[in-house]
Amino acid sequence: MRKLIGAGLVGLMLAGPAMADGKIYVQLPDLSDYQGREAEDFLHQVVLANIVSSNCPGFEATEEEWSLLTDSADIVSHENLKLTTDEYVATYETPAFAALDEADTCAVEGPKVQPILDDLVAHGGSREALPDQDAAYEDWRKMQDAWDAGTSALPAPSGKTKTK
Repeated sequence: MRKLIGAGLVGLMLAGPAMADGKIYVQLPDLSDYQGREAEDFLHQVVLANIVSSNCPGFEATEEEWSLLTDSADIVSHENLKLTTDEYVATYETPAFAALDEADTCAVEGPKVQPILDDLVAHGGSREALPDQDAAYEDWRKMQDAWDAGTSALPAPSGKTKTK
């Protein structure tokens, strides 16, 4: 019996990187249309929704929704606005956390969490875990590595336009 338990623990320790990472990966939205002031406003809303859903009872997000919020914030921050981590923290995260000190933040901002998630889904994101979490982890790492290198993690536009 001990060998069986030990083998099971070894199997868990050797499981893929997504399991070791502990994060659940979801399909991310196409947020390329958000530019300039609109991107700044949208990023503020997404970051605040993340902070509120993580700290306000009654407005909790699932792990999949949390990934959708945080990774969408990363996309807008890195791809659309080209912010450094320090700029992102100072301009978006710190004010969102500071908002929690205001007595009415949960009551005012909490009901906005689901509509923001709905908007991310409308842009192609998902509230469901991707079926291949290991591949999703590898894609996420590539995206992070590209941003760390100061390059775009998203495919370059093809130059083709959609027609009706």
